[in-house]
Amino acid sequence: MARITITDVARMAGVSKATVSRVMNGNYGYIKDETREKVLDAIQKLEYRPSSVARSLASNRTQTTGILVSDVGNPFYANVIHGVEDVAFEHGYDLFLCNTNYDEERGLAIVQSLIDKRVDGVFIMSSSMSNDWIRELNKNSIPSVILDWQVTMEAPCVAEIQIDYEVGIKQAVEHLIELGHQRFAHISGPLSLETARDRKDAFVYHLAENGIDKDQIVIVEGDLKIEGGRKALPEILASPIKPTAIFTANDMTAMGVIGASRRANIRIPEDISLVGLDDTWLAAQMDPPLTTVALPNYYIGKLAMETLLKILERSKDNSEQIKEVVSTELVIRETTERQE
Repeated sequence: MARITITDVARMAGVSKATVSRVMNGNYGYIKDETREKVLDAIQKLEYRPSSVARSLASNRTQTTGILVSDVGNPFYANVIHGVEDVAFEHGYDLFLCNTNYDEERGLAIVQSLIDKRVDGVFIMSSSMSNDWIRELNKNSIPSVILDWQVTMEAPCVAEIQIDYEVGIKQAVEHLIELGHQRFAHISGPLSLETARDRKDAFVYHLAENGIDKDQIVIVEGDLKIEGGRKALPEILASPIKPTAIFTANDMTAMGVIGASRRANIRIPEDISLVGLDDTWLAAQMDPPLTTVALPNYYIGKLAMETLLKILERSKDNSEQIKEVVSTELVIRETTERQE
């Protein structure tokens, strides 16, 4: 069956294509009510759906946005994407979800592909990225929102959402100190990533504020995945420091620690307390439920899409840089316990 076109609607209603277009766009002008009703009746009977391609050519908008994430398998992104999608749907936008897999070259190729698809904007949540991505987007005047990345170049079309890890990590450290812990381990993300270094540095800094020397801390570099937590635990257990509390760079790593601890006959929290970071939906479902530094995942996604819409809707001569800061907080569950 042939696709119904605007020509078919015009023919049934006995009007011009321009009149159909004006009715569909709500631009009634001098169109008589009777004519408008004929057009709307024809649209309904024919079940006409306007071409998004044609609309985009007319409006220079495709009503699409791209989302780049580091790892679609990480449950942290599920709620963020949900927040983006709810706002996008409300405003008639479709989404392209793209996985960079922590690969900067792959991410750049994805950015270029999204530019070719003429997306209206891009939201980037990739721990590993480069300024080349931003240059490409800026060069093509495509607005973007960047999560947790310090933009160090002139970028009038870029908005930043920064995460303040300090508050939540400070609360985590104070919580563990109050429980009597004095020897600590941290399983970081890949230390080539700025966010991984930020989380590690905040943890070490707040331990020092509470009188814990660096020689009482074991740092093991992980990969932000379950396997990284599994592999890191034996190294922590073999350390002469004998940590009684572990802080992981994200909840996925913490999940790996919990799995490995059972195989090593280590009880959590009786033998080792454990704190994650993210508060993904899995954190409360772990056994035992995970104490973690919570990021407001859904709110981050909602804020990102709202910010992107702000850039799209503002006047061309408004290049004011938009920067938002999202705070964190500790959520105490059952993986931390007083050290006897």
